[in-house]
Amino acid sequence: MEIEKDKDFKWPKPLRGDPEKRDKSQYCRFHKDVDHDTDNCRKLKDEIVYLIRRGKFGRFTKGEEVGGQKRDNDQRDDDQRGGPTITGTTRNSRKAYVREVMSIVGEPSKRSKSEMMPEFGDPDLEGLKFPQDDPLVITPVIGNCPFMRVLVNNGASVDILFHDTFIRMGYNDSQLTPSDAPIYGFNHVECKVEGAIQLPVTIGEEPREATQILNFHVVKEASSYNAIMGRTRIHALKAVPSTYHMVLKFPTRNGVGEAKGDQKMTRICYVAALRPDRTGGKSSP
Repeated sequence: MEIEKDKDFKWPKPLRGDPEKRDKSQYCRFHKDVDHDTDNCRKLKDEIVYLIRRGKFGRFTKGEEVGGQKRDNDQRDDDQRGGPTITGTTRNSRKAYVREVMSIVGEPSKRSKSEMMPEFGDPDLEGLKFPQDDPLVITPVIGNCPFMRVLVNNGASVDILFHDTFIRMGYNDSQLTPSDAPIYGFNHVECKVEGAIQLPVTIGEEPREATQILNFHVVKEASSYNAIMGRTRIHALKAVPSTYHMVLKFPTRNGVGEAKGDQKMTRICYVAALRPDRTGGKSSP
């Protein structure tokens, strides 16, 4: 995460005073000037606290002091299916991540010119029914089996596999590794994780496909989806999802690959989610 790219991030005004009288042995990357170092920059810390209060880093500051005020559970800004991210699950690891955010202000890394980045256009809209506000649901290969009803959700910080799908794949609970990672829903109620399992996931089609190992958190909850692909994996693939175009695109060695969304299946999932019995209407993968 590079906070200098955030539209709410504000760079400071130039330092006042005689430049010749400043401590030239210390340099602040935030002010881009000498006199003090970045880690001890009061202005930068104030800006970070401001962004935290705006909810930019709320999921990393649960129960911690922020600008002299303690955040309680009601002030959390957990994402849907929020859970552990690259920060880890301990308080110290999350505090370290916030400190890292404060130290990365600088020039963004340059992207290789040879890297092909996804673009979207009118051809991607062919076959879609409008108006629409459907989520992106794709059919990747999980393990060795194509699975329909996999939700691409960049609001989720973890990859989730629902327990009934896990069982239908031929696995059992003894194959899960223990996981104490907390996962929260919209109502901030913690969802119990049965365990975790690593499975290969392939999206796209040859010769423009991508395969990665996903660490799925298995949960026992009713859902119209088989699995949820969170933003951690989306970022790892350098993928760009577009719900408007109903497609997930990602760079490969052979050009830009894509996983098209299934609009019909998306709406079936939506109707199933509204069923009074809340079973999700699961059928075969």
